Amino acid sequence: MEPEKLREIVSENRSLETKLTKRNQQYIFDLKKALAAANLSEEEKTLALHDILPVLVEEQKGGKTARQLFGTVSERTEAIISKPQKPKSSSPWTMWLDNTLLIFGIFSIMISFMALISRGAQVTYGLTTLVLSSAIGGWVFYLMYKYIYRFEQPGADRSQKPGMFKSMAIIVGTTLLWVLSLAATMMLPPVVNPILEPMIVIVLGAIVLAVRYYLKKKYNIVGSLSVPRNR
Repeated sequence: MEPEKLREIVSENRSLETKLTKRNQQYIFDLKKALAAANLSEEEKTLALHDILPVLVEEQKGGKTARQLFGTVSERTEAIISKPQKPKSSSPWTMWLDNTLLIFGIFSIMISFMALISRGAQVTYGLTTLVLSSAIGGWVFYLMYKYIYRFEQPGADRSQKPGMFKSMAIIVGTTLLWVLSLAATMMLPPVVNPILEPMIVIVLGAIVLAVRYYLKKKYNIVGSLSVPRNR
């Protein structure tokens, strides 16, 4: 969640708490302590309270207490902790898409910015090159994850991890494939590989990054470039 939105919810929670009866204030105080002891993040605690407080403020007008509405503090804490989480999407397709959008966005903005500060002020890569190289690069990073990096995740079965020689062969081979594909697309004629103005490419890159952010939030996509590693 965006920090600004989270701050708004925190502010709303504080305002609602001032409207509670003494008994309900004590309930919320005890609930906060229980949630903190359960090691929930600040965002999770804030959202959990935001689910409760508006209902509590409204229902207490009729004499109802927090315990009557939500059970004991322990029961409510358990309900919050065990609340089903949105499943994460980590299929090869979604990982490849996430990688592709990230590479396109960053690469497009980077090369366009370099073009703007240079004398020629021209992007050296055509649109087809950017798209295809990003797509291939996204698949290369997924293969690196599949054969190497996923075995570094906490709890991974490392017995299936390829040996060092095979791992290096995969890294070198996939990287070479990426470089060759980039070089090949650069030889395409301008009619199928148009070179756009730097500012246009920057805008395209920013839009793609925004789309990636939206998709990650909406579908809880786990990219192969952001999986947790053992420390």
